[in-house]
Amino acid sequence: MQWLLLVIGVTATLALRAQDNPSIFLPGGTYTLEEALVALTEQGASISYRPDQLPTTVIDLTEDIRTPSAWLDWLLRDTELTYERGSAGLLILPDAALLARTYTLYGMVSDAVSGERLIGATVQLTNAKAGTISNEYGFYTLSTSGGRHRLRATYIGYRPLEQDILLRSDTQINLRLTPNNELPQIIVTAVENGEGDARYFETGTRIGHSEVSQLGGLLGEDDPLQLARLLPGVTSGAEGIGGMLIRGSEAGHNLILLDGVPVYGLSHAGGLFSIFSNQAIRRIDLYKDAIPARFGGRIGGVLDVHTRDGNLYENELSVGSSLLSAQVAAEGPIRVGESSFLLTGRYFWASSLIRRFSEAYKRQRGRRGAMSYDVYDINFKLNQRAGKRGRIYLSVYSGLDDYTNYSWQSDTIRQLSQAGTLMTYHAPVARRESVHWGNTVAALRYNHVFSEKMFGNFRLSYSDLQTASTFERSDSFKTVNNGDYEGKLVSGNYQSSIRQIGFAFDGQYSMGNTSFLRFGAEVNDHRFTPSLLTDTIRLDHYGSEAGPTEYNPLQLAAYASLGGHRGNLYYRLGLRVNTWMEGGGRFTSLSPRIMFSGPLTDHIDWQLSYDRTVQPVHLLGSFVIGVPSDLWVPSTADIAPAVSPQISGKLTFHPAPTWSFTTAAYYKSMQGLIAYSEGQQSSETWKDELSRGTGKAYGLETSLQRNRGKVRGWLSYTLARSERTFDLLTNQGSTFPFRYDRRHSVNLLLIYQLGERTTLTGSWRYETGLAYSMSEIIFSSPIDYGTPNTPLTEERNGFRMPANHRLDLNLHTNLSSENSRFTHAIDVGLYNVYDRHNPIYYETRPEWTTGETGPESRDQFYKIFVTPLLPTLSYRLTFSSGGRDVFGR
Repeated sequence: MQWLLLVIGVTATLALRAQDNPSIFLPGGTYTLEEALVALTEQGASISYRPDQLPTTVIDLTEDIRTPSAWLDWLLRDTELTYERGSAGLLILPDAALLARTYTLYGMVSDAVSGERLIGATVQLTNAKAGTISNEYGFYTLSTSGGRHRLRATYIGYRPLEQDILLRSDTQINLRLTPNNELPQIIVTAVENGEGDARYFETGTRIGHSEVSQLGGLLGEDDPLQLARLLPGVTSGAEGIGGMLIRGSEAGHNLILLDGVPVYGLSHAGGLFSIFSNQAIRRIDLYKDAIPARFGGRIGGVLDVHTRDGNLYENELSVGSSLLSAQVAAEGPIRVGESSFLLTGRYFWASSLIRRFSEAYKRQRGRRGAMSYDVYDINFKLNQRAGKRGRIYLSVYSGLDDYTNYSWQSDTIRQLSQAGTLMTYHAPVARRESVHWGNTVAALRYNHVFSEKMFGNFRLSYSDLQTASTFERSDSFKTVNNGDYEGKLVSGNYQSSIRQIGFAFDGQYSMGNTSFLRFGAEVNDHRFTPSLLTDTIRLDHYGSEAGPTEYNPLQLAAYASLGGHRGNLYYRLGLRVNTWMEGGGRFTSLSPRIMFSGPLTDHIDWQLSYDRTVQPVHLLGSFVIGVPSDLWVPSTADIAPAVSPQISGKLTFHPAPTWSFTTAAYYKSMQGLIAYSEGQQSSETWKDELSRGTGKAYGLETSLQRNRGKVRGWLSYTLARSERTFDLLTNQGSTFPFRYDRRHSVNLLLIYQLGERTTLTGSWRYETGLAYSMSEIIFSSPIDYGTPNTPLTEERNGFRMPANHRLDLNLHTNLSSENSRFTHAIDVGLYNVYDRHNPIYYETRPEWTTGETGPESRDQFYKIFVTPLLPTLSYRLTFSSGGRDVFGR
């Protein structure tokens, strides 16, 4: 019986092999798969298949002689098909095992011209309805079933990349997108509508380098924060003085990151423009709510700034100037495709002009003195590929501001005394203020692709801020006839030194096509040396302050965030744990971050979020602006960290592909706030007479935006309120409006594409005036917008400045000829078109007049503003030398 079965088996095998005629010949040429199969059957092969299951791929075939099964092995190798042997021959059918398996697609997304990694690029498998976005280093990963898929990658300002892929195993595909210079730039946006599931996880607003260059700025100085301040929910003082404020929080409540490293000083010139050179910036992400768990340490918003890596393929040199500063930028490959560098610098060359102008200005008003201002900043970056799966980055920023302003004037009064004697009086007034501050920020990072699902980044960081400001204001009165002399000197000395050294790890793990995990940990060692001295003393008793106290807190933090979706419900659930230790104080806090989103209809998306944030560092600032008097101080055993929970919701309506209407509402409370108490005349440490309190902020934001087209931009309106309540040391414990409580804010931005290389940009903003505090003074003359002899309230922030509004225009042109290595960029415009004098603060100065019994002094009220109508002009020349590295290869 066994012999019979053996004979039957051998006979069947020989019969099947007989179907594989070894003499089948196919000539070389280009075939579709179906054409190749028809050619095989015409040569006598028994092959069965369904034409509708065959892909339309084209095959370049080299002439050969093979068996039918060998031909099928070769022809079907890049398809999701397989074959089986049957009684009727060879049967081609879908590979069920392949379609049932899950594979991971991963890689890097980069600029095809420069090699720059693209942050937040959308990667989709259109047929599988699966998608993701690239992280801060351009890495993406997504999982799906095996088989054939249509891959699509998109990024704002780049041509979409589409290709057919076949997944038979975990596959790495690096995507290189080509810039689309003919496509008008989108100004700011989250992930665009229509780009798959990714838009439900991307909760930040992105701002790019090229978008900022179209806006222009003060005297032609491009500044990314000028664009950020046009967004709903983002405000500042007049002309940017006072920093950037997000949803009722203070400037010190925002987390500012430069390549992942906290920055403690955001601005140059007190806020007129930021420390971020547009030539060094690749992208900025702004978060107002739904803040990812990887961000922590502040209770306001997050400004995550990423610098450019430098061109991996071509050397470029750029030089330019505005009416404020001169700029230079150089970048290029060290080894083509392997490593590159970037160097940018700015210098405030207008310092000498400002000094001469201020001298003439003061002289015309009967005063002696001058103002000087020097600014510089430098960005430097190196990046080097480390093996096939890693890359090393070194980035350094350094900047410095040096400001001095002094003036002296004297009033002379002559008057007959009651005895008939001609009396002569001198009333000299002197003012001197100086501010010096500078940032140093450095980061050494190594990122590595551990597997197709796991990506990690290690970071060693350093951040340093040194601030020193002093002021002296003396008022005196001298009777010349008898030499009688009296006067006082009001002085202040503020210093703040901060140093932070940290190490962090950030990991990302893909858990399939429906969920992902983001996790990490960090440790930061701080050093704070704040000091403060303010006093009002007789001119002959001016003293000095003892040395400041040093604080050395240690901060530990860890976080995890799970994101995914179930049907049309998308979620991101995160938790951050933070421990702060300073001296005898130890604070451990939990910060949950919860976000849900999804489509409500085909054209409406929704989002709900809850964020609890904790801030163990505090920024103490004066309520009345003169010179900067801000001190960064740590939480200690008797000063707890600030805590702020926020609830927010958002609806976005997309009536058309290029239009969107968004409305958002939020409510946030703030506990653990500290501030200088009222009535403080003299203090030798910043801890003297601190006042503790709470705050709340709530509002409604609406915006209408058009992202593409010849005319694009947005119109936004924000209705908001921000309040503070402190202990009895401040405002007697009563609630008062926050200084930057902007009840109404309107922002309009329009960009008109005049031609392929020319845009005209107009921006207009309107904001309710600042809340202001003053002692009770009777006006001796009216303010521009007030009434004579109006008493000012003693209530904290009980006085409102006039509304702040301004119109700016800018014409941006790029000039270059075909095949030329030179590119010219010119900006011409007007800043503050209708010459609005927006006050940044008010100041009282004594003025002497004759009285019935002798000279009398009355405080005169002056409005201090920064910028009248000013022209804006900038020019930039960029030269590209082609694809050679620094070694000439």
